[in-house]
Amino acid sequence: MNSSQVTTLIFKTSKGRTSQMSGCHTSDSVEFVLERKDCAIVGFHGWYKPGMYITALGAYSFPMPVTPTAENLEAQGCAGGAPWDDGSNFEGVRKIYIGTGEFGIVSVKFLYENDTHEIVVGDDHGNKNLLRHEEFELDYPWEYLTSVEGSYDVVPGSEEFEVIIMLKFITNKRTSTRYGLEDGPRFVLHKEGHKIVGFHGKSSTMLHKLGIHVLPITDF
Repeated sequence: MNSSQVTTLIFKTSKGRTSQMSGCHTSDSVEFVLERKDCAIVGFHGWYKPGMYITALGAYSFPMPVTPTAENLEAQGCAGGAPWDDGSNFEGVRKIYIGTGEFGIVSVKFLYENDTHEIVVGDDHGNKNLLRHEEFELDYPWEYLTSVEGSYDVVPGSEEFEVIIMLKFITNKRTSTRYGLEDGPRFVLHKEGHKIVGFHGKSSTMLHKLGIHVLPITDF
């Protein structure tokens, strides 16, 4: 047809997603890439043959903001147990499993979502053989965790074995029910203007300490 034309287009995002190919690829097609390192595409320009096809395509780009690093808030609770850390490279928390027993919180487990929208299942922390858990599910991504309230105390009959006996989770929309017992010294895990994206702590056959990883809250 004595002129060049754009025959196919594929779009890629910062989240690792790739669109389906639009158009029709031919054996003699010449490939091109519109990309600038650490920049986002914010607009397009080009040439076209009216009513027929695009003959050239260009893009405007703008530097992407630096991705914030999650901040680690110190674990609260009492002495005892072995340390664990689910990590901080998540976008948010989707679901929480809480195991409770006669003396308090027996185990916790968290479901996270990463930056490619995959669900990551955390390990059981505490008594892994517990068959019954209570669940707190978030309306993710519109709902996110902002705070955790808890309390801890000595297990009756023991002068040294202290455990977390109560947990309560607060989101941008609501407050969960109280899990466990009511009495004991209180603590709050929270940072203003941030959301919880990961957990760490200490546990044995019960939960001894709980801490959080947080990121700044951004608009969707």
